[in-house]
Amino acid sequence: MIWVDKQAQLDKALEQIADHRIIAIDTEADSLHSYFDKVCLIQISDTTDDFVIDPLARIDIARFGQIIGDPSITKVLHGADYDLRILNRDFGFVMSGLIDTMVSAQLLGYEAYGLAALLERHFSVKVNKAHQRADWAMRPLPPDMLEYAAMDTRFLVPLAAKLREELVALGRWEWAVEEFGRLEAIRFRESSEDEEPWRKIKNISGLDRRSLAVLRDLHRWRDALARKADRPPFKIIGNDAMVDIAREKPESAEALGKLKSVAQYHRQRYGRDLVEIVQKAVSIAEADLPQRGEPKQWLRDKALENRINLLKRVRDKVAADLKIDSGLLAPRHVLSAIATTGTLDDIPALRRWQRVLLEEKLMTSLGAGK
Repeated sequence: MIWVDKQAQLDKALEQIADHRIIAIDTEADSLHSYFDKVCLIQISDTTDDFVIDPLARIDIARFGQIIGDPSITKVLHGADYDLRILNRDFGFVMSGLIDTMVSAQLLGYEAYGLAALLERHFSVKVNKAHQRADWAMRPLPPDMLEYAAMDTRFLVPLAAKLREELVALGRWEWAVEEFGRLEAIRFRESSEDEEPWRKIKNISGLDRRSLAVLRDLHRWRDALARKADRPPFKIIGNDAMVDIAREKPESAEALGKLKSVAQYHRQRYGRDLVEIVQKAVSIAEADLPQRGEPKQWLRDKALENRINLLKRVRDKVAADLKIDSGLLAPRHVLSAIATTGTLDDIPALRRWQRVLLEEKLMTSLGAGK
């Protein structure tokens, strides 16, 4: 493993890397330890060396961006989606010539497609997961953390070769190539300011409108604290505690203390704020309360729901025959669009390989179901 935090080191490493036709790439960020997460490490393996680059050092990594944008150099990643977004967000980089080993394993029907499972299956290598939640922004990084980071790319190139052989043997390599092309189009996009992010919290469907007002205001309060402290919001207070507060609406410290999900630390540090947020939300006029989420279209339209279920049975049968996950073959929102329009045309999320496998069977089922 070669640690790179000086410009001369980086220039030399990238010169070597650019001479290879295939390399492996991974990143480490500090999303579990800060609000404004950032790329803290870039790992690159070629056929001879493992490089761990420190983008937090004062080095110019523009040449790396040119390399990952060069389609003549194949880049192997595992679960590339997040890496592509944060590399684009922090540096403006766009990747071409991508292979994703997680996608490859999914298309092969592997039940366990995490990197650790694949390394153990194909190379009898057991990965120590002790540093999965590590703070990668800390410096200096101890040798065991650097070794852990390097392991994320060390076997990716030979792993990609093994998975490609299996995909070719099953006639599925072109499926993978289409999926890789879709991933290459990924860009980072800021969330719209018009969105209501608190609605993404789980287990809130049963909350009434006033409880939703409490949850909304708790979420705003937590987000402001997290931003100011540059800490992940869950380290201020967890979602489960906020949902319980919203449901029970404690208007006193005594009532707050009865909620088991609210830890003593949170009661002592934030108790006054939490009670005040509840009290204010309880006094909001009825007309100003947030609306409950609209039921999904297929729950309002029984005929549409029946068509979706019909398509689902066909999709599940095809997926079972292929031994791949049914959601990978066609997720519910795709089936909903087909059931609504009665056609597979103009559905951006539907890939060509999926259409080839499904179109005739789905359209036949829709015709038979009329």
